[in-house]
Amino acid sequence: MALAAPQAPDLHLTLIGEGPFRTMLEAQIARAGLQKQITLTGWLDEAAVRDHLARSHALILPSFAEGLPMVVMEAFAAARPVIASAIMGVPELVSRDTGWLVPAGDAAALCDAILTFAATPKDRLETMGASARETVLARHDITQEAEKLAALFASGGRP
Repeated sequence: MALAAPQAPDLHLTLIGEGPFRTMLEAQIARAGLQKQITLTGWLDEAAVRDHLARSHALILPSFAEGLPMVVMEAFAAARPVIASAIMGVPELVSRDTGWLVPAGDAAALCDAILTFAATPKDRLETMGASARETVLARHDITQEAEKLAALFASGGRP
């Protein structure tokens, strides 16, 4: 945000969650003068997270360690594109049609992706969101996956 906000002053980032680095984050936000552009919510229950996703335009997940992140699937289900680190299972979900992938730890690449997102026309973001929703429902629908698992159990483990 420190890199992106000067170029896109209307950006706003909401960080959801709580942890031992909150004090450090608050200090960094204050040092960068980003108190108006960044909101720290602290811990939120599932309904509040869904509400924030519904009001968001995208999910940003810069990370060094993720498997197949549930939060990306939740954002996709909410028809939101994603900006995420290209690690572990994330590229299995996020494509050019559903968001942007950046190298983990590359602040300049993350800034570029955020600025690209900010400059993307609303109709394109809506198309990306729809594609994201289709992707997660096609590949990770709980009912379909439960049916596959039940069929596997019924077959004695033979596909």
